[in-house]
Amino acid sequence: MKKLMTYCAAVTLLFLTACDGKISPGQTDLEETLLTDLRFHTVTTSVALEEGALVATVESSDRALLTARTDGRLLRLAAREGSLVKKGELLATIGDNTAGRKLQEAEGALGMATARLELAEKTFARYQRLFEKEAITPQELDQVVADLNVARDGQAAAAAAVEAARISSAQTRILAPYDGRVLRHLVEEGSTILPGTPLLEIERQGSWRVRVDVPESYAGRFVSGTRLRVEIPSLSRQLEGAVTEVLPAADPLSRTFQVKVALGAEDGLTSGLFARVFVPDADRTTLFIPRSALLQRGQLAGVYALDKNILHYRLVKTGRQLGDEVEILSGLSAGERILADDVEKARHGARVEEAR
Repeated sequence: MKKLMTYCAAVTLLFLTACDGKISPGQTDLEETLLTDLRFHTVTTSVALEEGALVATVESSDRALLTARTDGRLLRLAAREGSLVKKGELLATIGDNTAGRKLQEAEGALGMATARLELAEKTFARYQRLFEKEAITPQELDQVVADLNVARDGQAAAAAAVEAARISSAQTRILAPYDGRVLRHLVEEGSTILPGTPLLEIERQGSWRVRVDVPESYAGRFVSGTRLRVEIPSLSRQLEGAVTEVLPAADPLSRTFQVKVALGAEDGLTSGLFARVFVPDADRTTLFIPRSALLQRGQLAGVYALDKNILHYRLVKTGRQLGDEVEILSGLSAGERILADDVEKARHGARVEEAR
């Protein structure tokens, strides 16, 4: 046993001496393989437009909060939450208020004022005939004319009061201001309400936009009319929108400012959908190589670079894939030559003989 251990130690020492005591990591002996008829690609720089995706939310371009304009009790909510309604359609009814009583009082006052006006007109006509016969004095006729003018003013005021009362009474019926969707009810049937009480929320249909919070570092890249690509992941749709509004003030907490991007009349959209807005970033110089030049080994990607007619396997870091080209983030430099195809047949250290 002692002789065997001595023999193994001697063999190990001999092996380390032959290797000079160290092995460089990542290096292998060059193979003396000769390769011919290969196609190479010279790496060049190109200008790419980088895009960043920002989280956005779909919303209607017009959302209204309908409030009560009179007091009373909410008798009925005619439109359910989420239902589509037409312009002028009844949404809610308010009852048990003073508008009806005021309308009755105003109509009664108008009737009395009209009767007084009719009497004043008849009196004036009679006094006019008497004046023509010189049966009354001018002062007596002037008094009748004054009474007639007062009656006319009273009737006009009463008519105006009736119109105002009718408008107030009409406000007990809440109608849809446009074609839209009822988003939510803000009160329940039977509730006592006052003027200004929020009743329900409605949004216009057929005109959509997305609202996106943009980092302040993107300031200056958003101007009215800028065309942007918008993605709706839940619908698997790609849309194009235009910037319509950029809020001038940034949020001091999030360091973002809001931008509104119009989508137009797009079917299938609803408020609250998740969206992505792709924002063009600054142009930058990058490298792209043919997809066929890339050799994928598990999670690692590499290429064969040619140096003095010798192939060298080089690990690279890849980025985006655009068509048949792949972006190279690191591992290559412009001007280098790489094997363009048949990379599976190549070997690290193989010598290449190019056609003359």
